[in-house]
Amino acid sequence: VMYFCMVDMTLVSNPITLQPNGWMYNCSLLQFLDQFDLSVAESEKAQPTSKRVDKIIEFLTYRVYRYMNRGLFERDKLMFKLMVTMKIMVVSGKITASDVSTFLKVGSSLDPKTERACPQSRWMPQRVWMNVLQLSRTPFGPEGLHIFRELPDHIARSEQAWRQWYDDNEPENLGIPDYRERLAMERELGQFLHLLVVRALREDRTSIAVATFIQGQLG
Repeated sequence: VMYFCMVDMTLVSNPITLQPNGWMYNCSLLQFLDQFDLSVAESEKAQPTSKRVDKIIEFLTYRVYRYMNRGLFERDKLMFKLMVTMKIMVVSGKITASDVSTFLKVGSSLDPKTERACPQSRWMPQRVWMNVLQLSRTPFGPEGLHIFRELPDHIARSEQAWRQWYDDNEPENLGIPDYRERLAMERELGQFLHLLVVRALREDRTSIAVATFIQGQLG
């Protein structure tokens, strides 16, 4: 997981010029193996073997993170931490690669001309409405749960609560209207789905919500 996170950083583009500049983050397999060997040597010794492996993985994860973090631009550090967090969640079976794709794209692939008009157009931008529609059609988690199937209807029925959440200065710190209890019950998916709603409806607060999400997952 950590090696491929290191390699994926070479795909990073400059946010201003949009030109690829990830060549500065090139890492070889040999560099990773050096970190692995150090982790085996310096990590806590433990028995049985399964516990020893866990200690090596934990030590290696932290060591590679610190190794990469020293060489990253400040603007790319949060992205790298999110990449590590989500890859760990995918490998452990908490979320799927499709969930990660939805987080990145949300409703950008939908054509507003072929979709129904937004009933809340007085305060909800069309781009956000496309995100809402996409969430309502997407299954999440390994079990393919359609948690947000009724999201457009919930927003219509509880418009005042949703608008209040949408207009809040820090919506990422509030419970999601109509979904507070459901997300609290989803021990594996709950935090990710909360982050996804913030990303879909209040994109400007995504980076702050991401930092909270990473803290909750990795500590």
